[in-house]
Amino acid sequence: MVNDKMEELKVINNPEHHRFEADLGDDLAYIEYAHFKNHMVIMHTFVPESHRGQGIASRMIKQALEYIKTNKIALIVYCPAVTKYINSHPEYKVLLDETYPRD
Repeated sequence: MVNDKMEELKVINNPEHHRFEADLGDDLAYIEYAHFKNHMVIMHTFVPESHRGQGIASRMIKQALEYIKTNKIALIVYCPAVTKYINSHPEYKVLLDETYPRD
C-alpha cells in the first residue's frame, strides 16, 4: 500500500491503454495521454478520491515527465495538474512544444 511509504510508488507506462499508471493496492491512479505526430499529449491526471491529498499526483507527474525527458519525446499538456507541476518545476519547461496553443 502506498499511504505510508510514498517512496515506493511505482509509475509504469502502459502504452496499450495510453496512460502512466500507479498501483495503489486497492485502486489505480493514472495520467492519460495521446499521441499527436511525434508528440505525447498529456490529457488528464486521475487519483481516486480515497487517495487524494497524499502527493500521489505529483509523484506520478514527476515520474512521467522523467520518462518523457529520458526518451526525448516532445510534450503537449492539456492537463491542469501537469501544467501546474511544470510551472512549479521550471526544469521541465524544456520538454514543452510551445508551438501548440493549449487555450
